[in-house]
Amino acid sequence: MNNKPLKRWTFLDTINAALLIVVLLFMLDFENNRAVSIILLAVFAFWITTVILRNVFISKIEKDPNHPMHRQQAGKGEDK
Repeated sequence: MNNKPLKRWTFLDTINAALLIVVLLFMLDFENNRAVSIILLAVFAFWITTVILRNVFISKIEKDPNHPMHRQQAGKGEDK
């Protein structure tokens, strides 16, 4: 079982953020490619939503000492 604490921001999130900037600057074209632009915005909206929800979940774990992942997330390790 993987007992690593959850991360608020990962390397994949960094790549997605860079791609979001590139898409916003160079690829959105609602006049010529409306469908592609809407799909790209929907994909990035989904990613942003998952990042926010992951941070909310992590905050709830850290605040609830009775949660099974609390000790692991707080960096205290697990009792053996």
